[in-house]
Order: sequence, then C-alpha cells, then structure tokens
Amino acid sequence: MPRILLVDDDPAWRNLYRMALEGKFDLFEATDGYQALSVLGAVRPDVIVLDLKMPRMDGMDFLRRLSRLSPRPSVIVCSGAFTEAERPHIPGVHLAAKTPDLKELWSALRAATPATTVAASVPARAAVAAEDGVWRD
Repeated sequence: MPRILLVDDDPAWRNLYRMALEGKFDLFEATDGYQALSVLGAVRPDVIVLDLKMPRMDGMDFLRRLSRLSPRPSVIVCSGAFTEAERPHIPGVHLAAKTPDLKELWSALRAATPATTVAASVPARAAVAAEDGVWRD
C-alpha cells in the first residue's frame, strides 16, 4: 500500500483524512512542518498531504526544505488558504481545496501516485466520488 504522511495542525482534519483513507493507504501523521521533517526518514512516504497554515513551521517553509531532498515524495497541498489565482504559483505540487467532501483530494491522490497503486488502493466508489462529488456506498 502507498504510504501517506498527513501534515495538518487541526486534529479534526487529520481525523477526516484518516477515516477516508484508512485501509487504502498506510497512514502517518504530523502536526506541523517540524514534526513532518523529523519523521520523513523513518516514514518514507510516497505522498505528503500538506496544510499551509500551521504553527511553528507552515506548509510553505516545509515545501522549501523538502525541495532540497532527493528523492522527494509527491506532495498534495490541501488547504483552504490559497485562492484560485494563487494555485499556479505553488510549483511542483498537486493542489486540492480543503473541503469536507474530499473530492479534490481523491483526484490529487490519483494524480500523485502511480496508476496501478491507486487503482488497487482507492475503491471504485472513491474514484467516482472524485469525478462527480457524490460518495456512493
């Protein structure tokens, strides 16, 4: 299973991500950029889901430090902090609006991970939800 590092200071968002992704991915969590950097070597994530506005080290500082590493995992900036006009100005990352339906997160996960891995990890209903925004049980 792909390994995902969830980096968000808000426990409610981490819980929402965990509930949606558990069993489909190996999940690890960090509450800010410092904690994320400290666990990168041990976790070796395939994808990092990153909030921008966090205490101590925000998402942009984390991205600057992460850019010095090689190989670098895929990054999905999942935040309500950027506007549509700002989206293209965050280079080298996938972007997803931070919304409770997680529609854009699913689409970004499909783009950020190899197709065979995502096909095996993301259930068909999640793929449909990513396309039309409706979760089907």
